[in-house]
Amino acid sequence: MATSAGEDAFFHRPDALGIADGVGGWAGVKDADPSLFARRLMHHVNLEVQRYENIDDEMFSHYYDATPVDILRRAYEFTLDEMETLAVRGSSTACVVVLRGDELRVANLGDCGLTVVRQGDMVYRTEEQQHSFNFPYQLGTEAHSDTPSDAQVFRLKIQKGDIIIVGSDGVFDNLFDEDILDEVNQHLPPLMRAEAPSKFSLPQFHIDPRAISLAIAKRAKLVSEDTRYSESPFQMRAMQEGLYYQGGKRDDITVVVAVVTDLEDTPDRR
Repeated sequence: MATSAGEDAFFHRPDALGIADGVGGWAGVKDADPSLFARRLMHHVNLEVQRYENIDDEMFSHYYDATPVDILRRAYEFTLDEMETLAVRGSSTACVVVLRGDELRVANLGDCGLTVVRQGDMVYRTEEQQHSFNFPYQLGTEAHSDTPSDAQVFRLKIQKGDIIIVGSDGVFDNLFDEDILDEVNQHLPPLMRAEAPSKFSLPQFHIDPRAISLAIAKRAKLVSEDTRYSESPFQMRAMQEGLYYQGGKRDDITVVVAVVTDLEDTPDRR
């Protein structure tokens, strides 16, 4: 099941998660609903991931071949059919993440993002896709929309204890990487933080992903509401385009945080 948050939508499962950010440029356009598009897209992504767990589904035997871009493509086709039936227009960015063994597979289209924190250090961060300033790549109902094949595709080796953070642009427009890392480190045991004198290859400490996600969202919200004093990544990019802009950017803010751990119960695929 996908959950909506304003024009954002997300889902999470033990082996997958995703975020879609409905494009606000549709505001005021007749018969348009970007929040519905984002919600239906994540709903169908979630259903497509579930197919790999259903022993009666042909996709069950392809569990280890699953790729986020293929999952996104199938979900997009279903979403387009639904939106056409409803005669509603809209568009959305998307980030879909699937875990298989020790490999994290990512398809990211637009300006949602993913970062991986390992023992207090940020070891990976996606880059946003923009056609031009504040005009991200997006899936949509219009003929000129981007397609899932335009998504950036990554495969990352991950470790037990890695912290996976996926967020909408409401996070990454308002927080610098060091801000996100600061919030993560505040929720790690002292010996697991970046400044710790030694590191552990297999962390044995409890990490609360919900507390981390709430902390990141709260900090992003504070910056987004400060249009005078706070510095933000969005402000920096606007100034690089020769535009005057001060402070954070008001937007929907969605963060999903997961911690890589052992999964005890998995389907028997012998």
